[in-house]
Amino acid sequence: MTEADALRAQLEPYPGFSVIDSADGLPIIVIEHAGLRASITPQGAQLLEFQPAGQPPLLWCSAQARYQPGKAVRGGIPLCWPWFGPHPGDATQPAHGFARVLPWQLAQVEVAADSVSVAFVLRDSAVCRAIWPHAFELSLCYRLGRELQLDFSVTNRGTTPAGMSYALHSYFPVSDIADTAVDGLDGVSYIDQLDAMARKLQHGAVRFADEVDRMYVGAGGDYLIHDQAGGRRIHLQAHGCASAVVWNPWIDKARRLADMGDDEYRQMLCVECGNVADDTLMLAPGASHHARLAISGAAG
Repeated sequence: MTEADALRAQLEPYPGFSVIDSADGLPIIVIEHAGLRASITPQGAQLLEFQPAGQPPLLWCSAQARYQPGKAVRGGIPLCWPWFGPHPGDATQPAHGFARVLPWQLAQVEVAADSVSVAFVLRDSAVCRAIWPHAFELSLCYRLGRELQLDFSVTNRGTTPAGMSYALHSYFPVSDIADTAVDGLDGVSYIDQLDAMARKLQHGAVRFADEVDRMYVGAGGDYLIHDQAGGRRIHLQAHGCASAVVWNPWIDKARRLADMGDDEYRQMLCVECGNVADDTLMLAPGASHHARLAISGAAG
């Protein structure tokens, strides 16, 4: 039985759920319920799309995205864990960790009149321990309704402390990045990854006229994306996440990305919540960390 067939059997009791195979072999769960639409791949437990009933899509995915086993998908909400960016001590290890490219287990499905909840778990294995020598358990639960609520937890199942960083690498659609602003970071210090990791201070809203790649530390967790050209706002509320990463590749970087169209940078923006850099976590044996992210859209 293939992974997709096993998922179909597991989801058979739930109307509105189906499973498709991508052209490159990645199984994708499609959800159509009470007017909402979503898709999730068990690889990385990655939410690829979410469109609430009567609203435009809340997440962005590249038209050039590759749906291949073992490869991160460009869009939706990948989970970067147990490290964000390059490995802190070994450049040969995969960027952004391994959680986003491993298959997770579908653990629970709940269907209500106007929402659905889907939960996944990932536990350590020999493959993981060869890269990161700690026993762990991760869970990701999505509640999809009028808004998106994501609950993430990690537990150290080992006998030694485990250091880790992570980001919920959310991709959002905008009408024109040059006419987009992000509120909620005024007065917050950030590390500029495009300027030799220089420490700087944000003044006012974040705006875009070139490539931006910043790690904001000690941030508040309440952010508002103003898609001014599209007359829309996207609101993020994060709990348990002390960091925010803001990224747009702009022209040159977009051209270097094989899984992104040359001009797609104009219609996307990443605002990622998590704990990175100064906010890196250290979990004692048996300890857990929990984070919640709520995302909603509105006209204005």
